[in-house]
Amino acid sequence: MLEVYLFVNPIGENCLAAESSVLKLATARHEKVHYQFLPLVNLNTVERVMDRQQLNSHDLNQRNHVFQTIYHAALDYKAALFQGKRKGQQFLMALQQALNLDHRAYSDDLITSLADQARLDPAMFQEDRRAKLAQESFESDQRIACEMGIQDHPSAVIFNYDNPAKNYGILVEDCTSFETLNTICDDYLKQAPAPVFHGNLHTL
Repeated sequence: MLEVYLFVNPIGENCLAAESSVLKLATARHEKVHYQFLPLVNLNTVERVMDRQQLNSHDLNQRNHVFQTIYHAALDYKAALFQGKRKGQQFLMALQQALNLDHRAYSDDLITSLADQARLDPAMFQEDRRAKLAQESFESDQRIACEMGIQDHPSAVIFNYDNPAKNYGILVEDCTSFETLNTICDDYLKQAPAPVFHGNLHTL
């Protein structure tokens, strides 16, 4: 079994492409592929959003607004996941498309609309997105990212749990291409590379 941890910006356009590639990978591989999309919110996340939107990086009010948007989008995603992995991922990808491809602004009205599209229970979702449990789940994701040394997104970490000899993960940064991910999985399963380790990760 392959385990894929994909660290994403919950409002990122490139991350939408990476998520689509991981979903395609899970369908295309003959082995079982278990995957998770984990929100990553750090200084790089904020900087990249501000750069893409051509915002003044020295404007603290704008910087705080961008951070709050990303953070609340991450909590919205975690709340959606409480109603099922597939619904949560559908909600996340719909949000990324609405913000980046449809050029809609993040708002409560947009979030409510996307929750309806994902067939989430509206009352439960509204309660969960403000609940302490969503915050704790988000903080857990940040700890996992820290333990794996993840600094940027989209970054995928792949583990092969069928081979005990390969007790390390493969870290793939800027992993938007299905073909690249699929080739890496082929190589990872066929042979043990001579890896350059970051902790217990082989960085590509």
